Amino acid sequence: MNRVKQEIVSSAVDEIKVTAPGTINRRYCFNQDFIGFSGHFPGYPILPAFVQILTALTLAEEQRGYPIDLASVENAKFHIQLRPGQVIKVECKEKLVRGKPGCEARLMVAEGLASLFRMSFAEKGDAG
Repeated sequence: MNRVKQEIVSSAVDEIKVTAPGTINRRYCFNQDFIGFSGHFPGYPILPAFVQILTALTLAEEQRGYPIDLASVENAKFHIQLRPGQVIKVECKEKLVRGKPGCEARLMVAEGLASLFRMSFAEKGDAG
């Protein structure tokens, strides 16, 4: 597991919850010194989109118990800037995305929906 994923896992504030069949969530809180804020942006740290996506992917991997190869990210919308110290609820709902297994991910904070996107996962034997 790479360092960013390790720090994402260690930033979880609770256990994975199954809220409905195929739907899981977990809360995270990224501190000021979280590696994902590095350089984005000095003096005004904002959680980058790729870290938001990686957090949802890491949640899905933890639930399954094995690494997942990301095939695509679609319809990504980022509404609220995520800053250090915020409690972020990440929800992943299993869904077919362009005929491939995947999920719809939502990141939510007290102010509302921060981001929403769909991810598809590469299946064994996919060339890319």
